[in-house]
Amino acid sequence: MTSAIPLRAETFDDLHASLVDLARGRREALAQVYDGTAEPALRLALARTRGDRVSAEQLLCRVYVEVRRRAAEYPTSGMRALPWVLGVAARA
Repeated sequence: MTSAIPLRAETFDDLHASLVDLARGRREALAQVYDGTAEPALRLALARTRGDRVSAEQLLCRVYVEVRRRAAEYPTSGMRALPWVLGVAARA
C-alpha cells in the first residue's frame, strides 16, 4: 500500500489561483495546473485505460487541452480545483 503525501493548504490555494488565472486567459498558468494535478489525473487515466500507459498518456494530453478550453467554467463551478480537473479528466 502506498502512503499518501499530505498536501499543504497553500497547494490547494495555489492550484485555485492558477485555474482562475487560466480562466482569465493567462495560458502560462496551465503549467502550474498541470504540475499540481498531473499525478492524480494520470492515476485516473490509468484506471480508465486499464493500465495501458500509452493510452493513459494520450488521454492525459486530451484532458489538459480540455482543461484549458473549459477553464472559464471553473470560477463559477463552486468546486475545488483538483476535483474540477479530475471531473474534466473523467469526461475526456
